[in-house]
Amino acid sequence: MSGGSGGIVGIAGGGGGALAGVRVVELCDPSAEYCGRMLAGLGADVVKAEPPQGAPSRSIGPFADDVEDPDGSLSFWADNVGKRSVVVEDDDEVLALCRAADVMVHTLRAPESKRRGLDHASLSARFPRLVVCAVTPFGQSGPWASYEADDLVLMALGGSMAACGYRPGPDGSYDTPPLAAMGDQAWRTASTYAAIAILAALYAGADDGTGQFIDVSAHECSASMTEWHLLTYLCSGAVYKRAPHPTLTAADGRRVAALVPDFLGPHVFEKLLAVLEDNGVAGALSDPAFMDPAHRAAHYSELWGALKRLASLFDGETLWRLGQSAGLPWGVIRSPDEVVGDSHLKARGHFVALEHEEPDRADDGTDGPGGRSRSVVYPGAPFIAHGSPWVTDRPPPRLGEHTAEVKADWNIGMPRAQDHA
Repeated sequence: MSGGSGGIVGIAGGGGGALAGVRVVELCDPSAEYCGRMLAGLGADVVKAEPPQGAPSRSIGPFADDVEDPDGSLSFWADNVGKRSVVVEDDDEVLALCRAADVMVHTLRAPESKRRGLDHASLSARFPRLVVCAVTPFGQSGPWASYEADDLVLMALGGSMAACGYRPGPDGSYDTPPLAAMGDQAWRTASTYAAIAILAALYAGADDGTGQFIDVSAHECSASMTEWHLLTYLCSGAVYKRAPHPTLTAADGRRVAALVPDFLGPHVFEKLLAVLEDNGVAGALSDPAFMDPAHRAAHYSELWGALKRLASLFDGETLWRLGQSAGLPWGVIRSPDEVVGDSHLKARGHFVALEHEEPDRADDGTDGPGGRSRSVVYPGAPFIAHGSPWVTDRPPPRLGEHTAEVKADWNIGMPRAQDHA
């Protein structure tokens, strides 16, 4: 692809990132920075347009070495790997970037984007080939368009939280609230869908160079996360009752997620029974009556009791692999430090070390002549594509680190943006 809204010619291939040559302007708050990271991973040149004080995410802790520094936010690092940073003084400079770009991603509500001349109508009039993507809590239109939301609110309103947590009591009532997943799952989902939509828009405009507007509502994205729960209600009227995922406590105290998916067929119980009998803990399950799924369901405590006896014999790492050997979807619950040491992830080259250059700061806040370098390990490719590999070769940018470089590379002048026909 050739960069700039003057000529989208197609998705790249042949050894580089799939979006090599695609230029992206990012004007996002922390909620949608992950979208830009995905596009950068796919090979796009993602330029983060920041005010002089830096993007809001630079002030979110924790910080490297526990020192508050706009260039040391671990939260910022996580979602800004692979991007370049440009300081913009005003929206004329943002427009100058848009003039040379293929894609613009922002998190502005409709009234603000219109006031600033960054709404799709204004941008498309100037740059008709520009793909514009807005990621907001409830979209650019509709009765809730002006409402505020964080990830918890989006998970709650979208319906996914209602399906997470502890089961109701015998009378059908709950004495515990629903649970929400950590990690900004609603915003992550919205950012992922935004990246997918941008890919589709680039593909759609490859022949005639026409841009389009993508309106991503995180609320709608959250509603799509409910798996079968929403569809079950739409088709049957039945409301899903939340229940915890079954977990076993191994001999070493480790917890193992241990689903027994009877719905996949009779072979599931047959293989599990063989493991239980081989280890002398099957108990009543050896009765042929338990081959009947209805009988097992009516006497589920016997099945769970046998699984608990099995768990008492093995440490967590051995237990989950034992389940996997029987074709069961089991896995030990791992902490972040254990995930980093995961041998399978290492074998696939998932983690990537990037060098952070950290110059000394002068009294006026500018980079000094000295400094140091530190190696930081990041999660890398979420997939392996041999023809268009994931790109993880640039550490998160220091504030304004690439302002002059981008102006030269993109052949743009600031502060005044020129209209593009």
